[in-house]
Amino acid sequence: NIGVNSVFLARLFVYLHQFFEKKRNGTMQSGKIINDPVFGFINIPKGIIMEVVTHPTMQRLHRIKQLGLSSMVYPGAQHTRFQHSLGAFFLMTEAIQSLRGKGVEISDHEAEAVKLAILLHDVGHGPFSHVLENTLAPGVHHEEISLLLMKQMNRELDGRLDLAIRIYKDEYEKRFLHQLVSSQLDMDRLDYLRRDSFYTGVTEGNIGSAR
Repeated sequence: NIGVNSVFLARLFVYLHQFFEKKRNGTMQSGKIINDPVFGFINIPKGIIMEVVTHPTMQRLHRIKQLGLSSMVYPGAQHTRFQHSLGAFFLMTEAIQSLRGKGVEISDHEAEAVKLAILLHDVGHGPFSHVLENTLAPGVHHEEISLLLMKQMNRELDGRLDLAIRIYKDEYEKRFLHQLVSSQLDMDRLDYLRRDSFYTGVTEGNIGSAR
């Protein structure tokens, strides 16, 4: 597809230009750039976000299928909770930039915290995601397990997830930040609609998330 290839090459050129500019100016950072098949390049900055992405609790999501046993019917549905979390993180980054552009005040600390909250929102999922949720721990939802794991990680990270946890629990005064994580139009939903559609080949979920 010529159009898709052109977009890919344009993004690649921009990132390569930024890379060599930072190298020339001596401002290279130890972040990562991940090429996601749904959204393209996703920048993972150094610092607490990188520490969370590389944490073993987060890395285990590589082994948790997003759609459980759906690959028995849709063979392409092999994507993971880790991929979904990165996609939701990307959309959160875009949403923060858009809101700031409209004059909404969001501090750097708040922006970082809400990105951490969306990164970790599914960390409590067990094998096959929702399929075994009430079998492995009857009456316990994955959100509760996610919160327990976030608190454990917070202790390991010297309290640097405090604000992320408050946003996740809807205990922060700027409630719209929680709504970006969990609501009827959140970054979680915007990612899984597009991602599940992409990997299953079902077109109904291919929404215009950029809008």
